[in-house]
Amino acid sequence: MIQPSLPGWKAECVGDDIAWLKFDENGVLRAINPEYGFFGVAPGTNHASNPNAMECFKKNTIFTNVAYTSNGGVYWEGLEKEVDLTGLKVTNWLGKDWTPEKAKELGPASHPNARFCAPAGQC
Repeated sequence: MIQPSLPGWKAECVGDDIAWLKFDENGVLRAINPEYGFFGVAPGTNHASNPNAMECFKKNTIFTNVAYTSNGGVYWEGLEKEVDLTGLKVTNWLGKDWTPEKAKELGPASHPNARFCAPAGQC
């Protein structure tokens, strides 16, 4: 997920939110991520805005307050160009049947602060 921009440098990411840092007995800086994962806000995330996140959460991911589709997928605002909802039943984050046409009445499919969390090992 991280690519170093300086030749000869190595970059490692231990998380996207919290890292505990400590110098070991040899003076080497060590870090761990106590959450062991990456999370982000779902609405607005898509292959154009954050392709790395989209690749990270293809499996083993927890989604909160997103819409769910009848084929087992997830949906939120920002996926309009990537997810074809034709023929699918969409259940919004409040558990109501949702369509893009009902958005003015029901509001967005997902909560504005809907989240995803994927294990660090697959990112």
